[in-house]
Amino acid sequence: MTDARLPVSAPRPSPLSARAWRVGHRLTRSRLDLLLRARPAASYPVERGRFRAMGLPDDAVESALRHVRSIAGWDAAWTRVAQGFLAEARRLGSEERPLAVATARRHAALLYHVAQLLAFDDPKKVRALRASATTLFAKSLPALMPAATRVDPAWRASSLPGYLIRSERGPRPTPLAVILNGSSTAKEETLLWSAAFLDHGIAVLALDWPGTGETTPTMRASADCEDLTDGVLAFAKEDPGLDERRVALLGCGLGGALAVRCAAFDRRIAAAVAVTAPYDATPWLASANPLAVEQLAALAGGADALVDLASGFALPEIGRRLRCPLLVVGAAGDLLVPPSESVRLARAVGELGTLVWFPEGGHGLYGAVDEWTEDAARWLGAVLDHPAHGKSTGVDTHGHQTLPAPAAAREGKTADATFDMT
Repeated sequence: MTDARLPVSAPRPSPLSARAWRVGHRLTRSRLDLLLRARPAASYPVERGRFRAMGLPDDAVESALRHVRSIAGWDAAWTRVAQGFLAEARRLGSEERPLAVATARRHAALLYHVAQLLAFDDPKKVRALRASATTLFAKSLPALMPAATRVDPAWRASSLPGYLIRSERGPRPTPLAVILNGSSTAKEETLLWSAAFLDHGIAVLALDWPGTGETTPTMRASADCEDLTDGVLAFAKEDPGLDERRVALLGCGLGGALAVRCAAFDRRIAAAVAVTAPYDATPWLASANPLAVEQLAALAGGADALVDLASGFALPEIGRRLRCPLLVVGAAGDLLVPPSESVRLARAVGELGTLVWFPEGGHGLYGAVDEWTEDAARWLGAVLDHPAHGKSTGVDTHGHQTLPAPAAAREGKTADATFDMT
């Protein structure tokens, strides 16, 4: 393991990100619709890295984007392409080509998943799209990811849906990385991030936490769900192939804040990873992209509940309770969460934290999934196999910037002081 932590100043957001944040709150639904009437979504710099991370063909993505001429028409454009893949699956099924059929089904599943991203103001439509995505993805797994199995760890009087995939490398029992999705992702998407962890001998549990993914129709998102670790750890303890003493939580976006909360409240969690997570959204939420705010409001159960959701996930006090190592992955080009939030989180946990900084990345780092998951897997391998007695460790960053949080704090060059959202 190479300790690649560098004696550098605290990283800063990209100039593009800072400018985008200054105007982002003006991009209301009506203004976006005006832009889309003038030109289809394919003409604008839509983040395509996420679609590629899902394995969706470029031509299918472009076909959908060419038909998006309004926010309300987003789901219809993606559904149209999904239905084309379902027709292909039916045709291929008659030719007895199981791998091709499964691939077409998975493409359709993930296209339905994308379709519901901007349909959050229509709960009935979201339920239908989510059900289609869940069912079709499950049908594709036996052929495409036969090692993945459906599991449902207990949570209070209910359970949480997930997919478990085991590593064939390393001694048994193996460590377990639990991936907590963000506000718009789901286990069907995050399961596809497993490869690097499996290569490093770490099993993966992709889990929909309460109010997200498959649980959306029956649960409301709330920060008051950190006890989900009880069911996860009980599940790991009952499985002879998993080591319940080496369970780590990895979260993206809002799921990253939840991972920190869960690890802070449950000392049995061995390590945590937070990818482009909010540290405290309450000061900047009013400056965020209005469409993203609408989506969060729907997740929370309405605009009136949004402030409570933001304050519930705020980490300034929670971070002080953390006792396990934390890897924070930040992106200078994040347009949904201020890039400075990652710096603030890493700094707040002191010597427990290591910050990996992607100067070119956006929110979720979907365009760099292979890179950041490799860093996270390498870091978790070191932490879980050789506990650092309360201190974090460096990772081989393959050229991007990594520093221990205390270095930024000592120099007094924190990125939150330089990020202008006005």
